[in-house]
Amino acid sequence: MSKKTIWRTAGWPWEMELLALIFVLIALLTPLYYDIQETRDLSDLPIAEQRRIERQQEANTFQDQTNFFWGVAILGLYVVHLLFAYSALDAISTPFIHLFSPLIFAIITYIRLLGMEVGQAQNHWVTGSPGEIVIVLATVLLLTVLVARLRMARHLRRFKGIKWDITTPSVFDSTFFTDLIVTFRPLVYPPRAYRACADGILIEGWLYIYPVPFSGLKGIESVRRVNYAGNSDFYATSSKSLVRLQLSDTLKATYISPKDRDTFIQFCNRQLSRGIVSLSADREDDDVETVPLKRDK
Repeated sequence: MSKKTIWRTAGWPWEMELLALIFVLIALLTPLYYDIQETRDLSDLPIAEQRRIERQQEANTFQDQTNFFWGVAILGLYVVHLLFAYSALDAISTPFIHLFSPLIFAIITYIRLLGMEVGQAQNHWVTGSPGEIVIVLATVLLLTVLVARLRMARHLRRFKGIKWDITTPSVFDSTFFTDLIVTFRPLVYPPRAYRACADGILIEGWLYIYPVPFSGLKGIESVRRVNYAGNSDFYATSSKSLVRLQLSDTLKATYISPKDRDTFIQFCNRQLSRGIVSLSADREDDDVETVPLKRDK
């Protein structure tokens, strides 16, 4: 496998998209179970029974209209999900949108079923109890975590043959909860370790990987004070050991918190310097103009 292939971006998260689509279909189709009504001949029934059944049919007609609007809303929400997911697609293997979309559509399904249960006293498998809600949410989150781990493992296989020069864990301290919590991203993407080799840096979390090749890195430096509410990405668990990565394709800074911060920075700067020297040498070779020698008469 070539270096370009190893360090390429993760691309579209097909595994997690499939999970989101499954919950979209569940939100659309599951409530239709309650719409199956039998066609009955009312002429032989008592008048009181006929009136009761007619009122029930009117209620069912209203329910059909409600289901139609629910279907339009769910499809529209899925289109919004696709647009946001596409616009926010980056090198991280587990996009933020795909982590929570299955949960959102599962909640919509539960709300629809719970609302239909009000008029369906004979069915009691959706009750709205706190314990039931916790079980539903935990089950969906567990499925999402499993799919994210499978996707992460698939992308980690690309780096199987790389010999890492530096592997350092992420520092964790108490100031994380008071400083970095305002960025929200560290709560969703807590890092586990950072790895570096001659070609780039790999940020490895519990549910994701984030490869940063040196060819796409402009600079790396340690920092002390940061505007945590600013436009930056934090893959860190400490505000005391922050390192800023400045990428070539964005003005947004990326912050990490390696334990061996000084050693990590020195190694990365050496690799960046070698890349600059190599690029300068290539340019000098390209600028050399070959002049034909004049022969003496």
